[in-house]
Amino acid sequence: MLRFCFRRPFHKKVIDSKEGGEKKAGERSNLFWWTINGFSTIANRGADTYYSRSFTAFGFNWKLRLGLVLEEDGEKYVCLYLLNDDAASKGSEIKAIYRLFIYDQLHGEHIQKEGEDYFHSKSLDGPCFKVALNKFDSSKSGLLVNDRCVFGAQVLQAFAISKSDKEGIHESWSLNKDLTPRKHTWAFKDVSKSNVVLQSKAFAAGGYNWYISLYPNLAIYKDDLGVFLTMHDATSLASNTGVYVEFSLCLLDLDNAKHRKCTAKALFSSATSLGLGWRKFLSWKEVQDPSRGFLRNDICIVEASVVVLGVNTIA
Repeated sequence: MLRFCFRRPFHKKVIDSKEGGEKKAGERSNLFWWTINGFSTIANRGADTYYSRSFTAFGFNWKLRLGLVLEEDGEKYVCLYLLNDDAASKGSEIKAIYRLFIYDQLHGEHIQKEGEDYFHSKSLDGPCFKVALNKFDSSKSGLLVNDRCVFGAQVLQAFAISKSDKEGIHESWSLNKDLTPRKHTWAFKDVSKSNVVLQSKAFAAGGYNWYISLYPNLAIYKDDLGVFLTMHDATSLASNTGVYVEFSLCLLDLDNAKHRKCTAKALFSSATSLGLGWRKFLSWKEVQDPSRGFLRNDICIVEASVVVLGVNTIA
């Protein structure tokens, strides 16, 4: 594993295989920084996976994935992956030269991994940079300071389609330590008679107000029951701010206790003012099935469980 300090520029030639040209010495792509405050939240939750927002390098969209793995030797590792957003969606193949690194906050250096890989529709996991979790607990390493870690990536590739004029893109995450779910149950009345979206009373969770939205066999979701979690006043969030949430929505079966429940993690922002959830949560036929207890006296009862994992900002 190499150590490298980005305070000095790279002086490395990269051949542009598409245009047949040669890059100028020292020419670089943008650095992407991903700061996570409250790293102990990830370490304590174990198998959870976290994704950064997308960043652009040479005309392609990229993101980082972070997670923990337990190897056969019983050692836990922090795994940082580089993912490409274009290869899977477009069925294309992208060759990239890249660097993944973790910033040593005490020494002003990075531990890093360099590589060259092909990204295509079947390489969804991407290359991995693996570091033992116990190195983060070492007071000498500087990888974890005040429960904060700084990860990063730089994409240097032979296919120089375009280059951003910005000096860098910075994403910062602040993860919550209190991950106690907040639950709210609401009885929706006259469900089968309604031709409009039904909404519950607002409830608080993680410092924000939420409500449940019910779409009972409406024209836009014909023959289905749609259930969504909506953030109250989501449009008031800054355009560079997102709220990362783990939530579940459960339609109660009052007769058999065979409830219908769906769980997801999602980023709520000003662009998700209509809510996030499932447009085909359950078929309308199943909702009305008399052998099931989903609809009694034309009432549906939905329970929401919400955990605000943290907030991220782009600068």
